[in-house]
Amino acid sequence: MDRNAEVRRLNEADGHIAKAELALTKQLLVVDKLKADGHDTTEAKKQLQDFEDTLATLREHRGLIVDMIAQIDAGLA
Repeated sequence: MDRNAEVRRLNEADGHIAKAELALTKQLLVVDKLKADGHDTTEAKKQLQDFEDTLATLREHRGLIVDMIAQIDAGLA
């Protein structure tokens, strides 16, 4: 395995996570605004859950990359 390629993948994953965190924060604001204005938040909350699920998947993927780098560093991959 190529450690440099894995580090590039890690940097890319970090970027995706940052974007997902921003989207989640924005959606939280949408939910809050809808609620404050007395609107139904059902769909906005569903979308918020989708963002949370996506973020969890991205973080899991990042963990796999970190594990691979650790294996490379330990001479196991």
